[in-house]
Amino acid sequence: MTAHVIPANWTTAFTPSSILLVGAVLATVYAVYRRALPKPIPGIPYVEESAKRLFGDLPRFAELQKAGRKPSELYVETVRLTQSPISQVFFMPFETPMVILSDFREEQDLVTTRSKDLERGAVNNGTFGGVLPEHFISMSTSDPRFKVTRGLSNDLMTPRFLNEVSAPEIYSKMCHFVDLWRFKAQAADGRAFKAYEDLNFLSYDIITAAAFNIDDSESETVQHLRSLRSDFPPRSRSEVPTESEFVFPNFAPSDLMGSVLTLAEAIGDSFSKPLPKLFHALNNLRPAMRKAWSDRKKILQQHIDNASARLNREGDNFKPVAALDYMVAREVSSAKKEGRRPDLTSRRLHDLLFGYLVAGQDTTHSVMTFLVKHLGAQQKAQSKLRQSLRDAYPSAVAECRQPMLSEILQAHVPYLEAFIEEVLRLDTPVAAVSQQTARDITVLGHVIPKGTPILFLTEGPSFHGPMHPIAEESRSESSRKHADATAGEWVDGAEFRPERWLRKPREGGEEGNLVFDPKAGPFMTFSLGPRMCWGRRLAYLELRLVVTLLVWNFEFLPIPPELGNWDTYEMLIRKPCSCLVRLSSALEA
Repeated sequence: MTAHVIPANWTTAFTPSSILLVGAVLATVYAVYRRALPKPIPGIPYVEESAKRLFGDLPRFAELQKAGRKPSELYVETVRLTQSPISQVFFMPFETPMVILSDFREEQDLVTTRSKDLERGAVNNGTFGGVLPEHFISMSTSDPRFKVTRGLSNDLMTPRFLNEVSAPEIYSKMCHFVDLWRFKAQAADGRAFKAYEDLNFLSYDIITAAAFNIDDSESETVQHLRSLRSDFPPRSRSEVPTESEFVFPNFAPSDLMGSVLTLAEAIGDSFSKPLPKLFHALNNLRPAMRKAWSDRKKILQQHIDNASARLNREGDNFKPVAALDYMVAREVSSAKKEGRRPDLTSRRLHDLLFGYLVAGQDTTHSVMTFLVKHLGAQQKAQSKLRQSLRDAYPSAVAECRQPMLSEILQAHVPYLEAFIEEVLRLDTPVAAVSQQTARDITVLGHVIPKGTPILFLTEGPSFHGPMHPIAEESRSESSRKHADATAGEWVDGAEFRPERWLRKPREGGEEGNLVFDPKAGPFMTFSLGPRMCWGRRLAYLELRLVVTLLVWNFEFLPIPPELGNWDTYEMLIRKPCSCLVRLSSALEA
């Protein structure tokens, strides 16, 4: 019988000290594992399975994405699963949970009356910081740079700038856009065609015109129309069936527009990533990103140099005609007061200018795409809107022309404002507003620690349907105090009904006339309070002019069911997967 001899080193390996060491290592690993698991905030509902995983709700998030669903659906689904107006989700080991709030009344109270309890937060700053680190949108309000940085762009949302600079540029670019769609409508001859990229070019033209005072040679829409007129072959009716989509040639964007789109996409991509800063660091190494950065720096500096040269040339007679002019003038003025040389090549100036372009292009494009979809889908509302415009501009009707800019700026068309507001409510560009607690706070009876990110949903309960039942004593003192002044919910919120924003005038108003009431019900598309969307006034101005001229000139016909759907995709901004229009002239109607 052969004897098996145990090697000597085996016997020495299992000494008491080595066993203790292994045990200590295993205990440490287990302790770290337990420490890395999600730590729910006491009392706030959550999905129980998620609290047992290192990566919390990330597997749920991955399943949603694999199924082709939107990132924001994770939050809406969490609200549904917990059946609570306040819930929490977990993403990374050792990380603070994220609180989700889905009750308009409490959201409104927090971002207005209790706004000092909040700040912009790490989620917001990490999302934008990889592309716009020196823009105020990437800074907490407590950041010493915030006030100075925002001060450089203070002029851009004043009534004077909007009416004297932005409005004329928007109107001019819209007139070119009407020409483009008139050409396409005639060529398509009653067939549907893609509107997505056309509206992308329009929103870009509008914001760059306000930013730089561009001429027609730099307009994407004008160049697109010229290209179509010279290269597009005419087709007979028989070539394309009536129920089919009419396809036009693609038009390549300019280098700066390409840069805007590429960097905006990077911002959007980072929002759905658990580590946005790491994502940006790696993503910025891609060739497409390097080209976008290079184009951005070169082209923006050319515009800055031109504005600076005109300021030096004209001196005291310098009159700003674009957003950049105001920024350059403010930097020169600040430098003079501080006894330093103006820094017109700074990252801060570049980020402010580029942030103006990105914010003005991406969100406006989203709203425009949903607007034209609703115009085609809501035929009665479209007819009512067109009649409201005809009634508001009788001189334009009598003279067979479209309304002039001065007429549009002076007029108040309640149904126009209601139609725009309803599109913004039902198809909000951003599904949630992100902030962070600046101190320990109590929300609906739950203590939320300082530094906790909070997502304020702009859809779901109270926005698109009944809100969750909440005991009045659970609400904050300020919320209870203003209960009568706060609109709590839209019971029929899933319906498209612009009339919900109209009411009879109070004392002093003309009998029989309805007025637009922006406080008629829950609405958080632009957020509220001191951190309300900085570009809100510009957005409303653009939408008033765009919708007025589109509906005045075109009748939006229904899209065949086989061509259109209401599916959406989102990164940071939500947009429709399909955006087609069928147009006929409304001037002949």
